[in-house]
Amino acid sequence: MNRTPERMAAFCVALAETCNVGRAAKAIGLSRSQAYEWRESDKDFAAMWDKAKRIGVTALEDEAGRRAFEGVDAPLVHKGEFTYLWEEVLDADGNPERDELTGATKHRRKLGPDGQPMVATVKEYSDTLAIFLLKAHDPEKYRERSDVSVKGELTVNGLAGRMRNRRPAAGVEDLV
Repeated sequence: MNRTPERMAAFCVALAETCNVGRAAKAIGLSRSQAYEWRESDKDFAAMWDKAKRIGVTALEDEAGRRAFEGVDAPLVHKGEFTYLWEEVLDADGNPERDELTGATKHRRKLGPDGQPMVATVKEYSDTLAIFLLKAHDPEKYRERSDVSVKGELTVNGLAGRMRNRRPAAGVEDLV
């Protein structure tokens, strides 16, 4: 496949949008390995690639922030089935219709613009994404920490006791 400035630019645009080398390569009819060959053989293209990747990562961070703090609408499921939205059935005058036997207000599934029943949703937030964002933006404050403190004497197969009774070899004092 011919490498042209237009194809390299198209690859980088797709890479910035997807942050995925395979998808970007496929978008311009290129294999992943060919894309990496182009990168390896052309410093200018490699620099364009790096810039596109940074743009793509920024977009991923933005999406992670949206999911973490604004949430996403997930379908409401009860006992393995979707929960649908319902609306009152109104008469020609806009008044609720009543069931003749019970007198209860009649309801029907609410339909979306596509004519399909609308599923109820619940807003879900991602604590995990929020944690990753905090660690990325303030690693000193939010990094994982582990401190190990060991006190005492180590004995390896009784070697410590035998070593106490030995005289140090000549010149060892200079090392201590």
